[in-house]
Amino acid sequence: MFDRAVPGARSGWTRRLRAFAGNVSGGSGIEFALIAPVLIMLLFGIFAFGWSMNSTSSVRYALEASARSLQLNNTLTQADIQAVATQKLKALGLKNVNVTINTDPASGGFRMAHVNASYAFVINFPYFSDYQINYTTSVTVPLVGG
Repeated sequence: MFDRAVPGARSGWTRRLRAFAGNVSGGSGIEFALIAPVLIMLLFGIFAFGWSMNSTSSVRYALEASARSLQLNNTLTQADIQAVATQKLKALGLKNVNVTINTDPASGGFRMAHVNASYAFVINFPYFSDYQINYTTSVTVPLVGG
């Protein structure tokens, strides 16, 4: 006859709300969806930084090879050294490396040559502005004779 609320009985909405709040299935999927972009960006950042370190090592290797060529042949010019370095770097897949030579005046029977290289490595991620890292390295070799 009369619908009386029974003490302790829950209405349909309250039951559904409690059942939804207590359900944890899919929670880890949502957590992964929130964290995954950050982890992926971190992974790409680590990869890009490692690649830049590899490029720096390659530039250093080419610079040392150029300095050895200069040490063996003191008459090489700036253009010759740049060509030696460019040839080595092209084999390694690097471009736009600037190589310069500075020679000190003779002192004690030999001169010192400073071979310098500068290189800009650009890290570019989609949806972010490019980030440029400038590297400079130097090798000093004695030039005996000449």
